[in-house]
Amino acid sequence: MRLHVTFLIFLGWIALSASSAAAAQWELLRVSLIFLCIGLHELGHSLVAQQLGVSVSSITLLPIGGVAALRRLPENSWHEIAITVAGPLVNALIAAVLLPIAGWPSVADLVTIPHNAGSLVRALAGTNIVLVLFNLIPAFPMDGGRLFRAVLGLLVSYQRATRVAAIVGQGLAIVFILVGWHYEAWVLLLIGAFIFFGADGEDKLVRARCLLGDAKVGDLMRRQFATLAPTDTVERGLQLVYQTGQDAFPVIEAGQLLGIVARPDLLDAVNKLGPLVPVSEVMDGRFLVVQPHDRVALVQDEILGTGWGSVPVIEDGRLVGLLLPDNISRFQLVRAGLKTARRPGVVGRSPTPPPVIGAVPPIAVPPLPAAPPPPSAPV
Repeated sequence: MRLHVTFLIFLGWIALSASSAAAAQWELLRVSLIFLCIGLHELGHSLVAQQLGVSVSSITLLPIGGVAALRRLPENSWHEIAITVAGPLVNALIAAVLLPIAGWPSVADLVTIPHNAGSLVRALAGTNIVLVLFNLIPAFPMDGGRLFRAVLGLLVSYQRATRVAAIVGQGLAIVFILVGWHYEAWVLLLIGAFIFFGADGEDKLVRARCLLGDAKVGDLMRRQFATLAPTDTVERGLQLVYQTGQDAFPVIEAGQLLGIVARPDLLDAVNKLGPLVPVSEVMDGRFLVVQPHDRVALVQDEILGTGWGSVPVIEDGRLVGLLLPDNISRFQLVRAGLKTARRPGVVGRSPTPPPVIGAVPPIAVPPLPAAPPPPSAPV
């Protein structure tokens, strides 16, 4: 769990705007505890997601709430329902624990700065109730919108459900923005903008993902590619960048994949260490490995969630290809240009892959042609 820098700025603004030091202390304590509850809310999402096989890359707290970044979208609507409901249930549980201690909160407890422990606990209980109700508003991609999308996904396609949820979410976002503008409530303005652009972004992401269908890695991967030995210099790697068009190279020794070295790493090494540094000193020994029969849609989720670039494809212990982001995006462009009626046929008739060679040698790079001789002087 991490704090966004804007959250720290928000705390500083609260401290400076308070009428007294005591008021600042109580308000900072209340806000910190509220965001602790929001963090537990996101942790509830994350724990259920991990139990269902969906990994979480990060949890970030912002001044307008928290965000749990899932590495891939849950494909099962029931899984998404469970993941979505987990967050508000955490807030409901916190409220259920606090209410018997301090009693039912009043409106004044929610809008005024607490002055003792009792008013602080009532404010926390009331805030958690508000969080439950607010998160259930069907404004996609908020929890209520995701729940709406998941339930709708039980009846229609996932893409269609996302599109409808996004339209509803953007409509509610406009309402938030108008209300926030009328009452000068900047929080509602920020939340409305977040919902509007978040709904549009996730709708585009799901549409692009659906274009992949059931395509397999073996259908899209690059089968001809250059490799580097660990003793090759970074200068040699940069030569291959502009001679082959690759931006990342597997580093292989005795048929074993040791790592991946990318163009930014090569450039950084040349600028800082010189051109004769071996690539073994700058390669990344951590890399995502996939197999030809893996679904590209799931691999793309991992690429987007982790930031991996070129992904090695291994079959029977041998490196047989590279899956590049360009391969995926070009496939999506082709699918997007096909008529809808023809798309299922394209996926069903995947092209027959060429035969795979036993070992993948580096691509031969021809030497540059010699410069032509200067023209002779006229006699």
